[in-house]
Amino acid sequence: MLLRYEEMPQKLSPHDRFTRASLTHPKVAEEFFQKNLPEKIKKMIDFSSLKLNKESFIDDHLKLQISDMLFSVNFNENPGFIYLLVEHASTPQPLLPFRMLKYVMAIMEDHLKRTKSRTLPFVFPLVLYTGKKAYPYSMDLFDLFSKEERMLAKETLHAPYPLIDLSQATDEEFKKYLWFGSMGLLLKHIHDGDILPFFKRFLDLLKQIEKQGETRYIYTVISYIAIAGKLPDKEGFFLQAVKDLETVDEEETMQSLAEYLNLDVFKIGFEKGRKEEIKRAEQERLKVEQKLLKAEQAHAKAEQERAKAEQECVKSQLERLKLMKVMFSKGMSLETISDITGYSQKELKLILT
Repeated sequence: MLLRYEEMPQKLSPHDRFTRASLTHPKVAEEFFQKNLPEKIKKMIDFSSLKLNKESFIDDHLKLQISDMLFSVNFNENPGFIYLLVEHASTPQPLLPFRMLKYVMAIMEDHLKRTKSRTLPFVFPLVLYTGKKAYPYSMDLFDLFSKEERMLAKETLHAPYPLIDLSQATDEEFKKYLWFGSMGLLLKHIHDGDILPFFKRFLDLLKQIEKQGETRYIYTVISYIAIAGKLPDKEGFFLQAVKDLETVDEEETMQSLAEYLNLDVFKIGFEKGRKEEIKRAEQERLKVEQKLLKAEQAHAKAEQERAKAEQECVKSQLERLKLMKVMFSKGMSLETISDITGYSQKELKLILT
């Protein structure tokens, strides 16, 4: 759909409106890309499939400095995109290559959501600069890193991401390392049908950690097993296992276990005749109530903000409706209004006629 300069939304800058209006013309767009795309890319493109999309991926606060246009096109018969960013700011932005990376990722993500595909589309990014003087900054993303880290960043971002697959490591490999080894072993065996046989072997590592005075980490480990491990009798397992760890305080351990397994802390304290246990449990209950109160207050605040946002949305819709009515009253066709606003012609007929 061809658009005239005066038909472009007034919120856009004059440069943006002219560029967009021009590139909606197929001959202008094709010649522009024939002139500026690399030969390798042009050979891959079916220019008859070139189509301007309506999506924009730049941040709202930047729209008076830069604008963007997204063209869908087939590369070797596969769907892809040419992303054109128009930079017409009087003060160019040195982080433009980083922004381009963000926009390209957003285009890919939008494509995956819309198509439900698991194959990334090819996106060729292009920048059109309309400033008075020559563009002063590098368009190489890696020039944004320090000189010392430039090559490292390039090697890292161009290489496959490192994957640490715990399921493929042997227990003997983990046992070479005390701290990471204990974490890795536990993450690997937490899915065992019955974790008790593993835990009996695992106690040797915990004893080594215990000798270094790291009781807190031992509590973390035991609590994780009590919550996520598969055991016929979690409470019985816990009480039996901690007997082999000298620094684990039995009373504190019992309270932690009760909390993790949803046992009645008050009942445990009463049966043992420990008034201090009941007092501690009461304090914990008060803390929970305070957290719930804060959560309710936060929810009420969120509801107020939601209501305010709805009011703003209604206001925006009314302004948009007013603008569409002005367009229609000026003789603009429903087809053109549809292209600009995104409403279907059927919806516009219901609204405007």
